[in-house]
Amino acid sequence: MSREPDDRTPVVHTPSETLAYAAHDYQWLLDRDYPDQQALQLCGNRFRLSRTERGMLFRGVFSQAASRTRSERLIVPDALDAEPSHAAANTGDLVIDGHNVLFTVWNCLAGRPLVRATDGFIRDIGGTRGRLPHDQRFTRVAELLCATMAAAGFRSISMLLDAQLPWSRDQSAELAATWARGGFAATEFTAAVHESVDAAVAASKDATIATSDTGIIDRCRQPVLDLGGRIVTGSFRAVPLEMEHLCVTGAR
Repeated sequence: MSREPDDRTPVVHTPSETLAYAAHDYQWLLDRDYPDQQALQLCGNRFRLSRTERGMLFRGVFSQAASRTRSERLIVPDALDAEPSHAAANTGDLVIDGHNVLFTVWNCLAGRPLVRATDGFIRDIGGTRGRLPHDQRFTRVAELLCATMAAAGFRSISMLLDAQLPWSRDQSAELAATWARGGFAATEFTAAVHESVDAAVAASKDATIATSDTGIIDRCRQPVLDLGGRIVTGSFRAVPLEMEHLCVTGAR
């Protein structure tokens, strides 16, 4: 049973040997241009994977070529303030795929599985069914997110939330209010709802973007900050399942 998102204990998920074999075979198929859904069904059925394990493959394993291309633009959370090439990126503007980041943090706190994908991005395996309740738990996530964003050192931050999702306008207002209460005057912050967040984030050509959405990452060429990954591994000491390691292990 999943926890409510209200504790800070580390989240660790131990993979099965079967999952390692499946991860290797799934990537092998993707490397040879098999459609991802067909490859997932083939490997999932062959190794009798659970729904969660299939989600780990789908959100955590990509072809070696796609993994390499995305990872080249990834701003690694631990290196954000340390490496000169990355530090320069966080002096300008940041555009955030809001719900993408919020869901990652929320699902981590709920005890749901996390993976560090073969492209280096940390992703959750879902469980919210596209609904992020607007309650006292959201307030906690908003406070944590604002504190992390303020520490990143960007000149301006724009956070976009999907207008189609429930409570998005209320959540946008709460994020703006939380930022104002924090007194982060050194950085300009706006939170707004948008009818097409994916397109808007991908079109931010002169800004760093924050998302783990593969569709957005593949449509743009600017640096990408794994903001959700930074929060769950830094603030909550989560230990994502290393999918690249599984792919290698499954080959033995």
